Amino acid sequence: MNKFKRYACIAALAFIALPQACTHKFGEYDDNPNEMPLWSLHPAGMMEMLIFSGAEGLLNRTYQLNGELIQYTASGTTTNAYHRYIIPNGVFTSAWNNHAQWASNAHHMIILAQNAGDKNYEAVARTMKVLYVSTLTDLFGDIPYTEAFRLDENITQPRFDRQENIYHELYEELELANSLYRPGETLEFPSKDLLYGGDVDKWKKFNNSLYLRLLMRLSNRDGDFWISGGDNPMSINHKMQQIFNDPVTYPVFESVDDAAILRYTGESQFENMFGSYTDASFNGRKMAEFLVNVMDRVNDPRLASYGVQSGGSWTGMVSGMPTQETDNSGIATLNKDVLGDYTSPYSIMRYDEVMFIWAEAAIRGMISGGQTAAGYYYENGLMASLEYWDSVDPNPDHAYTDAKKEQLLEKLSFNGTIDQIMEQKYVALFFVGYEAWNDYRRTGYPVLTIGSGTANDHILPRRLGYPSRTQETNPVNYAQAVAVLQNTYINGADDMKTPVWWSRAALELSKQ
Repeated sequence: MNKFKRYACIAALAFIALPQACTHKFGEYDDNPNEMPLWSLHPAGMMEMLIFSGAEGLLNRTYQLNGELIQYTASGTTTNAYHRYIIPNGVFTSAWNNHAQWASNAHHMIILAQNAGDKNYEAVARTMKVLYVSTLTDLFGDIPYTEAFRLDENITQPRFDRQENIYHELYEELELANSLYRPGETLEFPSKDLLYGGDVDKWKKFNNSLYLRLLMRLSNRDGDFWISGGDNPMSINHKMQQIFNDPVTYPVFESVDDAAILRYTGESQFENMFGSYTDASFNGRKMAEFLVNVMDRVNDPRLASYGVQSGGSWTGMVSGMPTQETDNSGIATLNKDVLGDYTSPYSIMRYDEVMFIWAEAAIRGMISGGQTAAGYYYENGLMASLEYWDSVDPNPDHAYTDAKKEQLLEKLSFNGTIDQIMEQKYVALFFVGYEAWNDYRRTGYPVLTIGSGTANDHILPRRLGYPSRTQETNPVNYAQAVAVLQNTYINGADDMKTPVWWSRAALELSKQ
C-alpha cells in the first residue's frame, strides 16, 4: 500500500478506531506517489476519491435504506425487511464507517491545503467535511467530533460530542469556508474536481446552499440555539434572513446548473455503482404505494422517470406490511435506465431543494415575504425538479413538454399550506441522500401510514443504533453516550426509537 492510500486508512482510523479496507477508483495525484513525502501531497490528490467514494456511499444508502424508510420503495424480497424497520447492526456499521472515513479524509485535506497555502482547496475540504460529518450526526445523534481526527495525538478512543455542539462547529466551518473561497478563480488541477470542474463560484454556492439545509435542520431549536457570532450571536431564523438578504456574501444555488451532481461518464473508473446490476437485482426494491399515489393522482411526469409500470397501471407496494400479506404482482419497479445506468448521475444537493427551503422558511416566517414569497419559491422548486429530471431521463417518450409542466403546475397550484410544500419537497428529494427521512424526522411530513408489519414498536426509525464494533473498541465513551440518551429522554436507549436532538420527536419528549 503506497503512502497516499495508507494515509487514507489512517485518517479513517482516527475517527472510528476500526480497521478499514481503503480502496478507490482513481489514481493518485503524483506520477510516482510512492516517492512523495506524505505532507508534500497537493490537496488535489485527495479530491477525486473524497468526492467519488463519499458520494458513492450516499448513493448506495439512498437506495438501500432511505427509500425504504421514507416509503419511496419497498423491498419485494423476504430477506430485506428495512421497510419493516428490521435493520441489522451491519447496516449501522457500514453507514458509520463510510461517512466517518470521508469526514476524516476531508479533515486531512484541510491540513494539506493549509500546508500548500491554497485557500480554495481548504474551503472545498471544509465544505465536504461538513457534508459528511452532518450526515453522520444526523444518522446517529451524538458522535465523536472534537477528538475524532487526532490519531497523531494517540487518541484512539475519542469521546462523543453532543449533537448541539457539533452543529455549532459545522456552522463555523461553513462560515470559514465561505470566507476562504475566492470568487472568479478556478481550482488548480480542475480535472480532479468531479462536481464543478474547478469552478470556485459554484463551490461557494454549494457551501451556502448546504448551510441553508443545515440551518433548516435546526428549525425546531430556534429558540434555544444561538449561532456563534462574537458579541452578537444569531438565532437560526436571524441567520436564514441574513443569507436571504445578502446573496453577494452568501450566494446559493440560482439555477439547475449550480447543483452538486456527480455526473458519471460510464468509463471504467467513473461509473454509477448500479450500472453492473441486473434489472432483476436493481428492482428488488419496488415503488412504494405512498409515493406512487401522490404522483399518479396528478399525472406527475416525473413518475415515469422514477419508475416503470408493471401491468399497464401505476400500482405501488404497500410499505411495512407483514410478509405473508405482501403481494408483488403488478407492482411498479424503479427505472434503471434513469437511476441505475452506468452514466446515471447522483445528486448530492440540487436547486429545487433550495427553492423548497426558501418556501418553507417564508411560510414559517423565518424570512420575509409571507405566503406570496412561499408560493413563488414553491413553484420555482417544482419547475426546477421537472427541469432536472427532464435533463437526465434518456427516454424520448418521457419528454417534459411545456404543456405537461403547465398542467402539473395547475394541478399543484400553491394552496398556502406547509403540508403542500413539504409533500412536494418530498417528491423532489427522491434519490437525494437521507434528506426526505431527515425532513420527516424534523417535521412529521409527509404524513405516512405505518404498516402493521413493522417492528420498532411501529415507530418509523428516529436514528440508527451505534455499531457493535464501536461498543467493543470504545466502551467507556460509548457507555457515556448511552447514558446521555437515557438521561435525556424517557426510555432513552441506543435504539431506533430514541430521537436525535434536532427532531420534532425530541422536542416533544423534552416537554414531558
